Amino acid sequence: MSVKRIPNERLLKGRRATEFIDGIEIINDLEWKESINRWVIHCSLYSDEIETAVIPRETEWYILLDDNYPKGDIHFFPSKSNSLTHTFPHQMYNGEGKKEHPWRRGFLCLDANVSTLGKLVPNQEPFDEEERLYWYVTRAIEWLIAASTNTLTSENEPFELVDFPKASPLKVGFSETVQTFKFWNSLDIKFGLVTFSILNNGVLLVRKYQKLNGTCVRRVNWGNYPTQYEPVKKISGSWVILKEIPHIKPWQAPFTWGELTNICRNQGVELLDILRKIKKSHNFKNKLAHIILIGFPIKDKLNEDYSEIFWKGVEISNSFDNSSNSKGTKLNISNMTKNKHRININGQEQIKWMDSFNWSKKSVMSRGMLPKPINESKILIIGAGALGSSIGELLTRAGVEKLGIVDFDKLEMGNLTRHNLLLTEVGKSKAKELAERLNKTSVHGKVTAYSGTIKNNVEKNIDELIKYNLILDCTGEDEVLEYLQQNSWPKKAQFISISLGFGGERLFIFSNYGFSFQYNFFRSLVDPWLLEERAKFEEVQLPREGLGCWHPLFPARIDDIWIMAATAIKTLEKINKEEHRTLFKVHEYEKSMEGSFEGIKLVNEEVYDE
Repeated sequence: MSVKRIPNERLLKGRRATEFIDGIEIINDLEWKESINRWVIHCSLYSDEIETAVIPRETEWYILLDDNYPKGDIHFFPSKSNSLTHTFPHQMYNGEGKKEHPWRRGFLCLDANVSTLGKLVPNQEPFDEEERLYWYVTRAIEWLIAASTNTLTSENEPFELVDFPKASPLKVGFSETVQTFKFWNSLDIKFGLVTFSILNNGVLLVRKYQKLNGTCVRRVNWGNYPTQYEPVKKISGSWVILKEIPHIKPWQAPFTWGELTNICRNQGVELLDILRKIKKSHNFKNKLAHIILIGFPIKDKLNEDYSEIFWKGVEISNSFDNSSNSKGTKLNISNMTKNKHRININGQEQIKWMDSFNWSKKSVMSRGMLPKPINESKILIIGAGALGSSIGELLTRAGVEKLGIVDFDKLEMGNLTRHNLLLTEVGKSKAKELAERLNKTSVHGKVTAYSGTIKNNVEKNIDELIKYNLILDCTGEDEVLEYLQQNSWPKKAQFISISLGFGGERLFIFSNYGFSFQYNFFRSLVDPWLLEERAKFEEVQLPREGLGCWHPLFPARIDDIWIMAATAIKTLEKINKEEHRTLFKVHEYEKSMEGSFEGIKLVNEEVYDE
């Protein structure tokens, strides 16, 4: 016999606070639903300010609460009876929902990001037990008023896609920008074929858009890792561009093929005719699936012009297969010789919408990217050791696409204590393995390995190396830096030396612009610092590796390397602003009186005119 669960005092306080709200009536009070691990309140919400031509004055709702209230999510779902059946902005797709639940799918977006709410309560969400549920209920009533008066959105807020009810496990990535939007607008055709490659299990990348005759319309420029794979032959694809986002008013994605077909027709696009032409021009026999990309224009903000094409993928399993044994969604296309004008589609069949993502560089790097002059530079890193590998990863993850890695060495087991590579790469070329790893950190990465010394590579690959405009030495070796002084680069470049002091507690950065690295000048600036370190640490016993005739190792932990590598990246921004002036900077650890780490400070900065 099950024991009825009693709500805790925190929940009861939150629930009692709603009694002071004019606009809510409890139908069934707090009840624990074991199947969803949530507390549920069945209520009605009402207001005389609701425009009843759009939404009834009073509607029924289910409020779902976490047992850890006031923490956790709070969701408002429309009841399957006496409530909303359409989908509005700032609402998830309001479908029928699961049979076992008395509520629909379309929970409301009530968080502080919905700027049009906040007239009755502040936009800042409270987390006090007496205030949080009160805040949500009040905003839900305000949401209903705004939805009924078409004021849920403001002109300057970000554009919001309709919520497409996902039904396919597949995902598709594409790359669209303001520039490609102009291209699509200039194109006189609005449909065609598309090819995909597989990035990993269930994730497709758009590779090429074509006309029906196979002529390439646009090829997508991805990085080295994605483009190593040939387009997959078992999946066919097509594309169609609409004039606007496909939706049923006020803001609901089409759920069935019948709904989508009608929406396309209202925009002057006969989707069935297009599919017929695709079938007529190509053989889709033995394909696992057909992917249709439905394209439409979007914008950054509601009050701005359209600026980008978004592609929403639709999966059709066993596409164009009329056999009775085929499984999944089918397009039942009639024999072309018998009927030239009709295609029979089951209009009630659910659309298998896919998750779709714009993986353009701008979109992917929206979390943070280096300034444009740096991330568009072609950077050659000399030295793929602990420092070089760390700086390489920071650069690629911050938006630098074109990177070259020069190193003659192989990875040793001891390197792994402060290197980005793994056990599986021990004994292999540092340059090649690091380039492969960095190409996997970005869908746009174009990292090239140059195994061997800088001298050998200049002699053999100068036609390749000449494209790099920023030469970044991370070896700190005199032999390398002397070579960069004695041998002029084919064209002017920014030369930068990044090296660490003893124990990784000091960072030296020198930069000059020209045909060669100013090694003699660099040594005149750095030598006094090195002499000071030598005197300071003369008696320190250095760590060693191996037996016999071995050399001492440079002592520094991986956290020392990473924090100095990050500091060096910050300095690149400074160098970028100095307009080719010569610069020398020294950063070092700042420690407390007890010797504990407190941060990094700049202790020397010298800037010289050319």
